[in-house]
Order: sequence, then structure tokens, then C-alpha cells
Amino acid sequence: MKKFLSCTIFILCALLLTSCQKQKRVSVVSEEEQIEEQSPVSMRNLDDNAKQYLEGKHVFVLLGYGYNDESFVEKTRADLSEKFGLLTEESEGLVKLAVFPNDFMRGSTARISMLYTMLEEEPLAGIVILGAPEATNLSLARLQDKNNGSLPYPVFSLFPQDDMLGSEATADFVLDYAQKAELLASEEVEHLPDFDADTLLENSIQTMLNPREPIPAPEDLQSFVQKIVGPDRTISRYIDTESGLQAQNHFIFN
Repeated sequence: MKKFLSCTIFILCALLLTSCQKQKRVSVVSEEEQIEEQSPVSMRNLDDNAKQYLEGKHVFVLLGYGYNDESFVEKTRADLSEKFGLLTEESEGLVKLAVFPNDFMRGSTARISMLYTMLEEEPLAGIVILGAPEATNLSLARLQDKNNGSLPYPVFSLFPQDDMLGSEATADFVLDYAQKAELLASEEVEHLPDFDADTLLENSIQTMLNPREPIPAPEDLQSFVQKIVGPDRTISRYIDTESGLQAQNHFIFN
């Protein structure tokens, strides 16, 4: 009888211990899954090579003229936070966002020259600029000089209001709207009509997060940019009206 009771107690204890271990394992897995679900979409989808390449790095995004109104900034901030994670003093992420002129004020004056100081020590995977203010290219040129003439990461300039030759010299590619001179003659105009700038921005960032897709040579650059723009717009190389020369890294669409 004693042997029977001892065996019964042993079996019950073993079953109880096994049940507790299973519950503990389920609890741990559930917690990991919860953390995974709360992380930004892009961080969940990174492969091992991308994670290794991006360790400690981020993409810097600058919103300038035409893309710095409050509604666009807040929508963009929310979208980037969800998809990539925004890097701040309080949180980790793959994207750091700055807005001109708000984040470039020195006293009562906005100075785009502060861009150089912001970025000179940053561990970057790329820079995307929407609506570059005048003289943005000078800060980028200083960054190039600091890195022996070329940056170790890509720079995309979208719809700049900066000097065009300077933009072409300091970006891997420049994308512009063919009728921008008429549509954006004033800084008060907010956005290009019928164009999804958010998707273009996200495609640009996603490209920079992929170490397997380097910037191609100039002769293959158009198809690379077309992929970022998407199928709804067809891009072409910009042709200077005075010289008739075709730009290598400047593209436009209607």
C-alpha cells in the first residue's frame, strides 16, 4: 500500500512539474511573440545580412520646403515610426527625422548649415531629403570632403529647391517634377499634385536598408530610380535646355 501511495505521489508530482514547465515555456514564447509584434514592420523583416549591416546605423530623413507643414510632418512621423521605428533619445529605430526650419533654428534664424554638424558624427545608412532648402548641397559637400571626397552611404534628393548643379554633385540621384518651376514657384505651395510622396520616401528608405542593392553605375541608374518611384510614374533623364546635355543622375517625370 505504501509503495502504491509513493508511486502515485511521484507520478502526480512529475505531471505537475511537467505542466508548470510547459506553462513557463508557453509564457516565454508568448512574451517574445508580443515583443516581435510590437516592433516596426521593417525591423521584423530584416534578414541576418541586413541586421549586421545596419547595426548601430540609421537613415536620416530631412523634410524641407513643400513637405514641412504640420499635417504632412505628423503623418510622416507616424508612418515612419510604424514601418521603420523612429530614433529619438527615448526610443530606438532605423530612421531619424528632422524638419526644416523647425530643427535648424539658431536664435530666430533657420540655418541649413547646421546639417553638417548634425550629421558629421552620425553612423548613417543613408540620407533622404524631400524639398532641400537652398544651400543644403554645401553641407553635403562638406560631409564629402570629410570623407575623402565621397560618402560611404547613399544620398537621395527628391524635389530640391536647392541649386541644381550642387544637388546633382552631392546626391546619388536627384528626382524632380517636370513642371515644378510653375507649380512650386513659391515656398507656400505645399505638395506636388496627385503624387504620393510618402510611398516614395518609404521606398527610398527601404532601398537604403538593403545592403544587397548598391547604387548602380550611371548607365543603369534610371531603372534603379524607376523602381523606387514605382509604376505609376515614368521617369526620364533631365536634359538641360541651354546646352542640350543629358544629366547622368537627375531624373524628372510629369
